[in-house]
Amino acid sequence: MIVIRILGRLFVFLGLAALGLGVWLWLSGEDITQPAGRLWTGLDFTSYNHAQVIIQRHLNLPNLWDSALLPLLTRPAWEVTLWVFLAGMVLGGLLLLLGKATKKRTSGFS
Repeated sequence: MIVIRILGRLFVFLGLAALGLGVWLWLSGEDITQPAGRLWTGLDFTSYNHAQVIIQRHLNLPNLWDSALLPLLTRPAWEVTLWVFLAGMVLGGLLLLLGKATKKRTSGFS
């Protein structure tokens, strides 16, 4: 199924983008051992506030921000980058494999 493969590629791209961002922050001299939330607010406080408002108010998911994202933002920036990279690669790879298996299964009946 084409939608599953597109989602898989999107997750792989997001994982690679997170890795690229982490490497760029490291090479630009940022302290990636500080908490990710502190690094984010130091780089662009407005985008941090917008992300919080969008998730809590507009998407009406305050528990997502409080119980999932806030603890993630207290972890070191390098660790968050690594987890986002790994999650993107694993989810993307699984979706790509699922899309490939679905394509093989349906092509035999045509």
